[in-house]
Amino acid sequence: MPEWMKALVDEVSGWPGVTSHEHRFGGTEFRVGGREIGHAHWFGIVDIPFTVRVRDALIAAGRAEQHHWLPDSGWTTVRVSRHGGENARELLRFSYLKVRMKSADGAVAEEARVELGRCGLEEQVLEAAGVASAVEAKN
Repeated sequence: MPEWMKALVDEVSGWPGVTSHEHRFGGTEFRVGGREIGHAHWFGIVDIPFTVRVRDALIAAGRAEQHHWLPDSGWTTVRVSRHGGENARELLRFSYLKVRMKSADGAVAEEARVELGRCGLEEQVLEAAGVASAVEAKN
């Protein structure tokens, strides 16, 4: 496993509630409560599920591209060599926090909402995800 992937897998697997599994097409898949938040392939690609609207905002911001196999879906592809390993980590964290915001545990949901409010993602990405309005409504 390449060093960038080992570091990513170690970090993401350590987030509360995340489980890691072998991905069916090679690599490591990350889940929260059974829901996939993304997966990393050893050959330098990280795929993360979003809505088409969020995917389009991420592409416009230069953070990701259409999924390499499912270009008409909301799935994004982050090429570590092009978009950077830290960017891949930030987008996996974004996917993770969006799931955590929906937690039945109010404290978990609030913690995710607060972190999303200061995560540093582009405003158009947060707006596309409906996060900016949720954060503003609570402030």
